[in-house]
Amino acid sequence: MAAPSNESQGLKIAVAAFVSLTVILAVTCYFLYSSYDKAVAQEAAAQEKVRNAQKIAADLQNERDEYRKSIGTRAEEIDPAKAEIKAEQKKLDEKVIGIQAKVDAVVAKAQQSGVTGPDVDQAKNTVKRLVQEYTTEPNKTFLSTTSRLADILENVEVEMTALSMALSQTKRKLEASNSISQESINAQTEATKKAQADLQAEHDDHVTQRGDLLKKVDQYQTEINNQANQIATLTTQIRQNKEDSDKRIEQLLLQIRDLREQVSKNEVVLDVPDGYVTYVDNLKGEIRTNLTRSTGLRPQMSMTIFDKNSPGIPTEKPKGTIEFIWVGDSYSIARITETKSPIRPISVGDIVYSAAWSPNEPMRFALVGKMDMNRDGKDDREDLKRMIRAAGGIVDYDLPPPEAGKESGKLTAKDTWYILDERMPLREVFGKYKEESTENKEFLQKKSEAQREARLNGVRLLPLERLLSYLGWRFTAPVEGRVEAYDANSMKTLTRARQAGAGAKPAGEGAPAEKKAEDNPPDAMDKPDNQ
Repeated sequence: MAAPSNESQGLKIAVAAFVSLTVILAVTCYFLYSSYDKAVAQEAAAQEKVRNAQKIAADLQNERDEYRKSIGTRAEEIDPAKAEIKAEQKKLDEKVIGIQAKVDAVVAKAQQSGVTGPDVDQAKNTVKRLVQEYTTEPNKTFLSTTSRLADILENVEVEMTALSMALSQTKRKLEASNSISQESINAQTEATKKAQADLQAEHDDHVTQRGDLLKKVDQYQTEINNQANQIATLTTQIRQNKEDSDKRIEQLLLQIRDLREQVSKNEVVLDVPDGYVTYVDNLKGEIRTNLTRSTGLRPQMSMTIFDKNSPGIPTEKPKGTIEFIWVGDSYSIARITETKSPIRPISVGDIVYSAAWSPNEPMRFALVGKMDMNRDGKDDREDLKRMIRAAGGIVDYDLPPPEAGKESGKLTAKDTWYILDERMPLREVFGKYKEESTENKEFLQKKSEAQREARLNGVRLLPLERLLSYLGWRFTAPVEGRVEAYDANSMKTLTRARQAGAGAKPAGEGAPAEKKAEDNPPDAMDKPDNQ
């Protein structure tokens, strides 16, 4: 009995489950059908919106196509169309700006042709203003651009009309002027023909004259060629004569050298006296000479006095030395600085001589080797040069020992004397100088060459001791330093020591001191030459 009850209970459960599922399915179907109806309604509404949007889009597309056709763009899309419109707008702006330049050019050309008038300038200014307004407009649109272009074209048309009218007036004026000018041209043409005829006649005359001139030029050219040949012949002759004269001079120089060498062998080197003593004042120790300012003499120059009966100058022993204190135009005054022998005083007629000075030209010297004036073993060439210059001479060439300086100048045939000092020093001097040194050997070689060149050029030898006696130098004389400066006024005062009379004016008053000294020589010399 248990089995049937279990089956009944299972059936109940199955029926209950079926009923539950049926209910659930019915509810579910209800909700599903309800949602489907809503979705269908929404779909219908959405399709309606799509159809409306498609219609609006179609309308917009039609409008866009109409705008694009009216504007004239070729692009289908918006961005390319905008770019194309922008490019066309830029081209249009450039063309509009170019209108102003073209209008200005046309007006300028017309004005150059003589077209004038206020209408032309006014229309040109209006076009310029419109173009400027077009280019500076901030919010430019299609309608504004079209309006501006229309205004510009209208004013351009006005400008062209004004130009045409002005050109017409100018043309009529030119035609009137042409008729007047044509008459003038005809007159000028006749005058030109006449001038051409005169010019042709003048040309023919010039051609004839040119032919005559060419003939003369040929003649002159022939004469020039002949003269050139003569000049070449004369040049050859001159060259030959020069060579002959050079040879002759060389032969004469050789003869002079031979004669001088013969005279030098006898130790009698004769020279010409420079002047003579014309008056002697033994009380004041002064003399007067015939030397003047015109000979180049100047105060403070020293000279040597020889006896008037001296057979050889300057080979004879001098009587004394003098120093000039005043130089005038007709005579000069000197003081006696040294008398060699008191039993042989300086007298009238004695010879005045300087080995460093000559009335014709200054004596030129060449110093070869050491110049030890006081024989103390030291070179004194600078002091010797100052003495020579003070006496009026010139040192052309100087060849000192290595320790005394460097070679300077050049020895030529113009030199009168070359000076040598062959005396030995009175005391031995020890120093860096060595006889066997390379510098000493080169110096000795140069010294030999200088002596040989001097003899070949006819330059005479004068020992240093003899030159010093002529320059008035004494062995006991102090060595003078180099003069760096001197007071010119004081020197003039010293050379003008005594004035003629007590009433003479000082140097600073009246005429210059030098002029006063020349006009008023020392009173001791104001005596005639025969006293």
